Amino acid sequence: MSANGEATSSFQSGDINSPHIEFLYFASCPNAPAALALLRDVLRAEAIASEVVMIAVETEEAAQRNRFFGSPTIRINGVDISPPPTSATPSIMCRLYVQEDGHYAPHPPADVIVEALRRSRRHANT
Repeated sequence: MSANGEATSSFQSGDINSPHIEFLYFASCPNAPAALALLRDVLRAEAIASEVVMIAVETEEAAQRNRFFGSPTIRINGVDISPPPTSATPSIMCRLYVQEDGHYAPHPPADVIVEALRRSRRHANT
């Protein structure tokens, strides 16, 4: 995605019933590459061939417009897989995720991604 929040690339195309997956990041975030690799690993393991829309958010204005609460952010069908607190403010910053053991990591736990994907499948089938 360009600095103004436009999508620029994708991972792989899927069928019409595949979930819509967005990966929001800013270019200098050191956490984004590992999170993207984790997302791709989970998609392979779950046999999901959805397109991953890459959205670079490089300005505070783009952060506001995209409701971007830090890099990396993963959305499935428009829903953040780990919603931020209601008091959070969109901003250009690195994002941390709470892990099962209560510690923080620079990417979401794999099981959070898996559950969000499975939840999107259940909603698609209702």
